[in-house]
Amino acid sequence: MLPLERVIRRNGFFVRRRDLIAMGYTDAHLRHSLRLRRIFRVRHGWYSIPAAPEAGIRAVRVGGRLTALSALESYGLPVPRSSALQVAVRPTSSRLRSPDDRRVRLTRFAGVTVFWTDRGGLSPWRLSVADALVAVLATEGRDVAVAACSAALHAGALKDWELDLVFDRAPARVRRWRTLVSAQDESHGETYVRLWFGDAGIACEQQVLVPGVGRLDFRLRHGLFAEIDGGQHADEAQRRKDHDRDLAVAALGGRTIRILYHQLLGDWPAVLAAVVRAIADADALAARRRRHPYRPRPTRKRRRSGAKPAP
Repeated sequence: MLPLERVIRRNGFFVRRRDLIAMGYTDAHLRHSLRLRRIFRVRHGWYSIPAAPEAGIRAVRVGGRLTALSALESYGLPVPRSSALQVAVRPTSSRLRSPDDRRVRLTRFAGVTVFWTDRGGLSPWRLSVADALVAVLATEGRDVAVAACSAALHAGALKDWELDLVFDRAPARVRRWRTLVSAQDESHGETYVRLWFGDAGIACEQQVLVPGVGRLDFRLRHGLFAEIDGGQHADEAQRRKDHDRDLAVAALGGRTIRILYHQLLGDWPAVLAAVVRAIADADALAARRRRHPYRPRPTRKRRRSGAKPAP
């Protein structure tokens, strides 16, 4: 027989005792593996291994599976983080436990949001991407829901037709958000900016390829671009690349506005005011250049000091 830890890993990291017994393992096998700490008891009747995902351990310990944003994050999708662990349980579930201690009953202060909507599925510890998105659409606001759907499309976790089915299952009040989803969003910060630009009546072109520069997040006007800098831009090497790209844009006669994540969430009115002013300046400059096209001045060779001019 295969070692218990290998069987548990193959079956999705979490297996019920009765299923292990049905496979031919005995309580003696379980006690032996527990004693060697190769497996551990997540909650009554459930076993896992130390390599199991932490969020999955917490969800199964509660008595359900990850859902909504918590589930999407477990798939590696760049979605906004939830302040609470989101767990789907069966409508008939009882004896829910604390995510931190299987011996303690779940309370409203445990940092867990419970969805009484789980109808079962293949994974023992998380809902599918489609089911998690249905939960997001039913509980989150427009910005977060559209960001989550855009992240799933961008990562290839769902196809367009599969997302259509997700919206068909969502509440009627949110189905109009389907037209706002974009597979071009590379982060939820980009989704927020795109939506908020639209709310302000600012037209933008997304993921523009500029020769000699590369792809830029948004083009607001000819030569005016906006870049959304998330946590990955804190790296020194990435900052140098960003400055090199800004310099290349400036050499082409353009300008890049960089919006940091804390500015986006902490002071959007200030960001919007700066963008509106930059657009107005770009429009004024474009009008002037139409009247007076830019012509670079020829460079003159400087005479060497002490040299006499030719007769």
